[in-house]
Amino acid sequence: MYIKKIFIVPLVFFIFISSAGWSQESDETKVSSKPIEIELADEAAIVIGGFRITLSDAIQKAIENNQDILTGKYDVAMSDTYYEQFQAKYSTYFNAGAGVKTTKYPELMQSQYGERNKSVEISSSLAKSFSTGTKIAGGVTNTYSDTKGYLNTSNYSRFDIATNTPVLFVSIEQELLKNAFGYNDRKQEKILKNSTLMQKDQIIYGLSLVVVGVIVDYWNVIINKTQLDNAGLMLQETRKVRRIVADNVRLGLAEQFELNYWNSLIASSEASVSRAEQNYRDALRKFLQVVNMSDEITMQERAILQNKLPEINSEEALKKAYIKRADYLNAVRSLENAKLQLDIDSNGALPSLTGSLTVSSMDVNKNTGESYSNASSMKYPSYEAQVKLTYPLSDSNQKVNERNSRWKVEQAKFQVDKYSRIVKDDVTSKVEKVNTNYKLYQKAREARIQAEIYYSKMLTNLRRGRFTAAVVRNSLDALINSREAELQLLVMFNASILEFEVAKNELFETYKIDVDKYIPKD
Repeated sequence: MYIKKIFIVPLVFFIFISSAGWSQESDETKVSSKPIEIELADEAAIVIGGFRITLSDAIQKAIENNQDILTGKYDVAMSDTYYEQFQAKYSTYFNAGAGVKTTKYPELMQSQYGERNKSVEISSSLAKSFSTGTKIAGGVTNTYSDTKGYLNTSNYSRFDIATNTPVLFVSIEQELLKNAFGYNDRKQEKILKNSTLMQKDQIIYGLSLVVVGVIVDYWNVIINKTQLDNAGLMLQETRKVRRIVADNVRLGLAEQFELNYWNSLIASSEASVSRAEQNYRDALRKFLQVVNMSDEITMQERAILQNKLPEINSEEALKKAYIKRADYLNAVRSLENAKLQLDIDSNGALPSLTGSLTVSSMDVNKNTGESYSNASSMKYPSYEAQVKLTYPLSDSNQKVNERNSRWKVEQAKFQVDKYSRIVKDDVTSKVEKVNTNYKLYQKAREARIQAEIYYSKMLTNLRRGRFTAAVVRNSLDALINSREAELQLLVMFNASILEFEVAKNELFETYKIDVDKYIPKD
């Protein structure tokens, strides 16, 4: 990979002036900060803590450290909440119970029921609903009954009867019309699946914007550091020109008031350095905050920025955006959900017709083993079938729901058209922005080169009295502005490449980031 380095350093122009001028320069306060080194490469990268990392690595660090992303990944993990809650209706339920009952009968009933009865009842069952609208239940109950009494109250003949009454049963229930074979449930399940994907994709799309913001914040630190360097350069060069003006005043080539003018410019330049230092500290502090790193981290005086225009196929990019953009996909899913809900509400106008079948077997026996054997072998079976119809003669709630669902379908169609246009315009704009920023960067680079040549020659001729100090000052301003403009446009060009990837929703895919591995698992 071809790599070229540009060092944004103060120009060192060797102007041979009097020895007094040199001694004065040695007494001047100089900016001690090391200038930023800009490295141009085919792919951008950043340097943190002394290590050069690619944008792919930088994005991973942002995902691992940025607190907004750390919070957001839990939102992604919880996006399936309503779907999982809906699935609870298909869970298998186990029921069990036990009870003891003791009864003493009145004398008039003792001839039929005995004097006392003690019973112990235990039961257990399983029940499960299915997405077909079917409910199945099965279980067993057993009642142990011990009855004591008199066979004949005249001779007080006692009896003691203990029996076991086991009952085994299986039942099935099926909705035949309104939710025929789970018609509504399956559509509701699909709605919740779509809603889960909508929320998940939207959050991940938002996280990609946060990642871009983190990278741009890093580059903003570089810009502010360069502005600090340029402010130091402005101060250094202003002092240099002021010395030349002072020499010209002594030689009679300039007026004394021109020296006063340059004294004021030095004061203004010193103020600019202080302001630039504060801006740099603020930018650095913000970056360290968004990546959740300590203030002691070493910010390397170097930035690696891409200066190569990537190959972009606008039509292919638009196709990918329609397949992957969260906002457009969510509009399409919302339309699908609206149609599903309309089907559910339309189906709600039907009556509820439920059919059920219960098969059971029982026995009453003194012997416990024999009683269960007879029950399980269906020796004494029982069959029961039922059909139940429920139909409200006037259901205004259902009519309103169906009407609203029909209108929501029309609303969703408008949203699909809206986001189709938004995605198309956004991708087109981002492609144009990449190309435009690249052209602007190239022009800014050319302008900076010409400004350096112009200032170098202008400063050389100032000593000869060919130009006024004000003209030199203007050329110095042009040089500083051209340097800042070049770096800012280079950063804008790199940022526009990231924004283009976000516009396609391919940021993580392009830089080979597996987002799913950062999402918390149960």
